[in-house]
Amino acid sequence: MTKTLTYALALVALLLTAAGPALATEGHAPVKVVVLLETGIGGGTQAQGFLDRFLGVVAERSGWSATESKYTTKRSRALKYISRQSPQLGLFSLAAFLELQATQQLDVVGEAIATAAGGRRYYLVAKTGAGLDTCKGQTLASNHLGDPRFVDNVVFAGAARLAEFRTTKTRRPVQTLKAVIRDQARCALIDDAQLAALEGIEGGETLEPVWTSAELPPIPIVAFPNAPAPLRKEFVAALEQVCVGEGAETCANIGVQALRKANQKVYDDVIALYRSNEVAKP
Repeated sequence: MTKTLTYALALVALLLTAAGPALATEGHAPVKVVVLLETGIGGGTQAQGFLDRFLGVVAERSGWSATESKYTTKRSRALKYISRQSPQLGLFSLAAFLELQATQQLDVVGEAIATAAGGRRYYLVAKTGAGLDTCKGQTLASNHLGDPRFVDNVVFAGAARLAEFRTTKTRRPVQTLKAVIRDQARCALIDDAQLAALEGIEGGETLEPVWTSAELPPIPIVAFPNAPAPLRKEFVAALEQVCVGEGAETCANIGVQALRKANQKVYDDVIALYRSNEVAKP
């Protein structure tokens, strides 16, 4: 099982641990969670099989009648699951959350502080140079180009536009890095997880950040409209207890520093930034 999938499974388990008492009180069965991590591995049969078996163990140990989930890297697949299965809880990459928040009426009820997931900062990396002008007009490789509005409005925040680069989409995080290492691209747009991975990649030492974004909010944990108020209240109250005491080691092992109640203003601000038609330069 890959590191990314292991991370996803463990994080789902932590969410269900927090949700367990509330869901049992409300009599909900099965517990349904949708996980959309766009830079994770593909959500194929093998990945879903791991997830289903893992949650079966969680359900048995927690005394629930059943659990159900969908792990995917594709928004279209997540939307299909949401439409057909009506999950109560979700965990989304920030860009996916921003696009889906209004149409799915998603309420941020918590956040996952997780170094393993990436997405907190973005970087332009190159072999030489300094500043955005190093990369403007040049070939820019990235696996983060699926949502241009997110990149323009939130990542660059008005400092640049994707239209100012000659973009090349890559499918995998390491492929993005190797495109610059092998001189197939002048620059790459990467996140903090990819930057941390550079030291383990041959030739990674030749790349340096030439531009850094502002820090972005953590992974949002959301409730869907069908999650009643008592469930939300108990779930939020339980979140901050998951990574303390006996749960601290589990959280540390998968790179999760904390699960906690979200600062709603932080997410309101980034939602407004994403939706803006005119983003002022910083």
